[in-house]
Amino acid sequence: MINAFLKFKTKKLNFSPPNIEDINNSNKILFSIFTRYGDTIIDLVVIKEFVKLYPNKDYLILCPRQMKPYVRELLPNIECLALNKRNFFDMLKVNKLLKKKKYDIGFNPWSNGLDSCYFISYCRKFLCYKDFKKPDVINHYQVVRKYLQLPEKDWVINSLNLNNIYQKILVCPQSTAIERSVSSDQLDKLLSDLVSNDQHPEITVASMDKAFFRLGCKQFLFEKSEQSSKLFIDLVKQSELVICSDSGPLHIANALKKPVIVILNDTNPEVVINSGSLVKVESRYIN
Repeated sequence: MINAFLKFKTKKLNFSPPNIEDINNSNKILFSIFTRYGDTIIDLVVIKEFVKLYPNKDYLILCPRQMKPYVRELLPNIECLALNKRNFFDMLKVNKLLKKKKYDIGFNPWSNGLDSCYFISYCRKFLCYKDFKKPDVINHYQVVRKYLQLPEKDWVINSLNLNNIYQKILVCPQSTAIERSVSSDQLDKLLSDLVSNDQHPEITVASMDKAFFRLGCKQFLFEKSEQSSKLFIDLVKQSELVICSDSGPLHIANALKKPVIVILNDTNPEVVINSGSLVKVESRYIN
């Protein structure tokens, strides 16, 4: 029923794309973020750049409840309203707020759904991300910068020096895209290497699928809940090294300035990794 309502309300939107002058002259800006985990973190990192460039404005971020802890962590001074679009009372609350506040500009980076586009349609000027013309191949962070009309960045990564002895290691092998996940064989080889040479670090494997869990390692089961997101943020903070696939944990670890080893089975690092990240692309485990 909600989807039918959203489809009807967004069928014929008369949008007016904001320009830099509009952004400069605006007072209230809305970000509606309803997308995948990794894309949400990418959005928040770039929105942080946006807020730094345009301070002293009234900002609001709309997002699902499980993503609110990430907003609080990366943008602690920005108002955030979490909701479930399938909850009738949540929708009433948001609609009432948006009618009352009358935001000047709306953005919904990486969010192609009807919900995010519907919310920003309350703004005086907006451009739905699905209608934003973007290059076919571009860095995931850079495309958000283009959409938000921020300055471009030359891509460079800081090579990670692995001379340190890490006592707490977090391994996140799974991606929502199966082909990007670390395979079972890759994971076994990786864990074997981590405990070789008389080193016995505390290893935690975090995954949505229990098939990735291994004996001798601590376990963290991802769930779609606010509490699970809070716990995972704490886990990343406590870890000295994060090893992951092309997935959401890669982006949150980078955002929290953690050393990262990433195993990219079929992804170009210049497309997925943010410029300036402290990261090592590990080729030993790539099939």
